[in-house]
Amino acid sequence: MKNLHDKVVVITGAGSGIGRSLALKMYKQGAKLALNDFNKEALDETLSMIDNPNSIYHEIFNVSIKKDFDQFAKNVVNHYKKVDVVVNNAGITIGSYSSLETTIENYEKVIGINMWGMIYGTLNFLPELRKQEESSIVNISSIWGLIGSPYQSAYSVSKFAIRGFSEALAAEEFCNNSGVVVTSVHPGGVKTNIVRNIEGQNLTENQLKKLDAHFPTTANQTADKIITAIKKKKTRITIGPDAKFMYRLSRFSQRITMKFMVNWAKKMMKTQQWNH
Repeated sequence: MKNLHDKVVVITGAGSGIGRSLALKMYKQGAKLALNDFNKEALDETLSMIDNPNSIYHEIFNVSIKKDFDQFAKNVVNHYKKVDVVVNNAGITIGSYSSLETTIENYEKVIGINMWGMIYGTLNFLPELRKQEESSIVNISSIWGLIGSPYQSAYSVSKFAIRGFSEALAAEEFCNNSGVVVTSVHPGGVKTNIVRNIEGQNLTENQLKKLDAHFPTTANQTADKIITAIKKKKTRITIGPDAKFMYRLSRFSQRITMKFMVNWAKKMMKTQQWNH
């Protein structure tokens, strides 16, 4: 995809972080946007940063609710008459709990938004994307979709699922010789509001600032990498020095990686950046 000019781009979770950065950057490159978020105030803030917010199609809904996503997809197609790029970015985490302490309700909540929201977004728009000579599906996974993280089992499950689904679909579209490129995105620590949006989060603002210090990549940097990947038709990208280091380490030695992860988890707990 040479450029985004006049391309219809759907972005979920556009109220902050990576989704917001993508929306603003893609709009500046001439894209026509269809945006979603579950937080009206956050999405309104994103729209206020755009020169002509009235030109942007947007809806407030929870991506884990199938009927709402189905209707959103129909509305976007009716509005723009086509779709070129879909970015399934909406995602949450629940904080840091052991696998046993994580409730079934929390597993369902995280998997519902992170995994099912991605599947609904992909399947709803795939028939329209196949009508284009070239099109793109971008599914935001995580470094924890390449390596399982201690005390993040629900999040890791959802992000591994995104990777598996994306890689399977990418191969299918290649077999079908369609113009759809499916990209699985694996960022490391990115300075976004995902931790601040955790329900019942007990971290102080000082603790949150310390946590941000461990996140080496900004949302804008991540968005730039994703846009480049769309244009270059990449099927997987790893973003951030921490993500690249961890992935390479895991390929070198699983045992060393596990030791590293244990020490990392202990450090996070010691500084009270996690709940335990």
